[in-house]
Amino acid sequence: MFKRGNGKLFYVLAALPILFTAAAIYFFLQPSTTTIEVNDNTSIIETSYDYQATITPNVLYPNGGTVDIGEKIFKKITSAIPFNLKSTISSERIVMAKGTHEVELIIKADELWERIFPLEQKQEFEQKGTELSVMDHTYKIDLEQVKSFILQVEDETGIRPNQYTLEILPNIQGTINDSGVEKAFQLQDRLIFQFSFEEILLASEKSFTTMTSFTSSQVMANTFHFFGQELPFILLRIICTLLSVFSLLLILFVIKSRKTGRRIPILSETEIINKKYSSRIISVSQKINIVQKSIFILDSFKSVIKIADEKELPIFSSKDHKEESTVYFIVDGDYLYTYETNKMTETEKKSRNDKAYARG
Repeated sequence: MFKRGNGKLFYVLAALPILFTAAAIYFFLQPSTTTIEVNDNTSIIETSYDYQATITPNVLYPNGGTVDIGEKIFKKITSAIPFNLKSTISSERIVMAKGTHEVELIIKADELWERIFPLEQKQEFEQKGTELSVMDHTYKIDLEQVKSFILQVEDETGIRPNQYTLEILPNIQGTINDSGVEKAFQLQDRLIFQFSFEEILLASEKSFTTMTSFTSSQVMANTFHFFGQELPFILLRIICTLLSVFSLLLILFVIKSRKTGRRIPILSETEIINKKYSSRIISVSQKINIVQKSIFILDSFKSVIKIADEKELPIFSSKDHKEESTVYFIVDGDYLYTYETNKMTETEKKSRNDKAYARG
């Protein structure tokens, strides 16, 4: 089937099963899917403070009252710090939020002591929507009570730290439910002031943001990019396995064809006759004298066999190298019975040469 010139093609075919099998093993070893986390919804919890100062009448503020103030508050002319505490939940889609909140004032003396004063008792909340207001209330730090408490502690303990800290603690805790998925949260975003003998100074941020994400797992099919096309690994496993089996069968067929071609050479008619009736044929090198003989030309070698059997005569053969044929004949007195084999065609000669070349 293959000539020597086609040897490279045979080796290419032989490499195909190995190539496709290796590809199939590779795709079987790779995970066919990947699990990724998808953000379905995000809830943003924002807490903000807005404070002012209640001022007694003085040179700077002749009318006194509650005024907007910066980060520094003058202690001697300030009697209270009113502040608004607002906490909201914003979501991309409707959620259910419920829980409790309470507000406390914590007075700290460095690391020596601290005392908690409730500004609001624990309250419950439950709301549904995309924009929720957990709390939006106004409270007040009574500085006169703070000063009185600190002086009493100092007198009783004899300890006078250089600085105190005032902390507003909104303890907000609860859950956010998004389509049956519940996430817990707890907020303690503190507003902090440094409290000294002369001034009260803001020591923290006034706004805080917390994010709660609701995610889900999504299974994605792993793909292989092939000439701009995305092919899933599962499909590639099947394709490579089938191509591996097909190419293996193809190479086995080619090998079998080559072996078959070697085992069954193309025989000429003369070779077939000589192989089958070699014991009954006598080869002669010279042609007989056919003068004064009646010649009967037979149409098949079977006729030669039939006459030889009937008359019990030998069969002679003479090869004509020029004509590339063989003459089989029987001599019966003045009668000559002959049969000449067919000449080989050009196609048969070419095929015969190819087989001989392959065997070599």
